[in-house]
Amino acid sequence: MRTHIIIILTCLLLAGAHSHSQDVAQKLDEARSAYSSGDLESARFALQQALQEVNIAIGNEILALLPVEMGGMTKADDQDNVTGTNYGFAGLYLSRAYQSEDRDARLEIISDSPLLSGINALLAMPVFMGSGPDQKRIKIGGYKALLSRSEVPDGTVTYDVQMPFGSSLLTFNSNGIKEEKEVEEILGSIPVDQIVKLAQ
Repeated sequence: MRTHIIIILTCLLLAGAHSHSQDVAQKLDEARSAYSSGDLESARFALQQALQEVNIAIGNEILALLPVEMGGMTKADDQDNVTGTNYGFAGLYLSRAYQSEDRDARLEIISDSPLLSGINALLAMPVFMGSGPDQKRIKIGGYKALLSRSEVPDGTVTYDVQMPFGSSLLTFNSNGIKEEKEVEEILGSIPVDQIVKLAQ
């Protein structure tokens, strides 16, 4: 058990040094102190908080990689969101919104999403059996993804794309983009390989 805690602390120290977060170093000091005094519950809580800070730093690095403009839409600065969460041990949620006069989109990354197993099962089928012609498999930067198209009564077309990688899920939702080809071109502008490397 002691070896596992030392390994975790070492990994967090490296991650903490990378993110230059004083909060991470402070939480690691708290964890060491609590562990030394035999207070394992407080040590675990401090480690969870340190991981939360590391996840926030990773989320901010991913946001910095995302394009400022895509498909004629620009990012909505006030809507960037990064949260380090505690699901079991720790997790990550981030989102960025894009807007123009006649269309909008949102990109999200969620670790340990409850949708992962279902989407992975659909994508792994040898013969894809979606819900109809408006759902199909595509590839984004070499990763399989599920694309769904729908149209509401006023004629607005929406696309939902879900791309699992590791234990995380990247989702892209758009309103007002009519052509699937344009959606795929927009998805091609997302630096998927770099995001996957950071998020895993």
